[in-house]
Amino acid sequence: MKLLTIATVATTLVASPTTTDIQKIDVSSMTCEQFTQTDPARMVLIMTWFMGFYAEVQNPQVIDLTKLEMQRANFVAFCKQEPTFHLTTAAEGLLGK
Repeated sequence: MKLLTIATVATTLVASPTTTDIQKIDVSSMTCEQFTQTDPARMVLIMTWFMGFYAEVQNPQVIDLTKLEMQRANFVAFCKQEPTFHLTTAAEGLLGK
């Protein structure tokens, strides 16, 4: 069920006719504050990207939805404490090896 929800959200984000800035997410310039203020669908999309980028070598094609939600919660908690951090810096600390 969660997989269907994520697939639906991702499809909606990609297929919906919107402005250019909504179709592109520059995670390199995004701050923690911007991340916490974004809508839940975008959060899932961003977190999925980060988890893929920092995927474990032995299992790179698996998206663990339980882990995705746990990591999203970790990001939100961290970002509420450190709103000026760049999201990529936070990701390196939270997901990096």
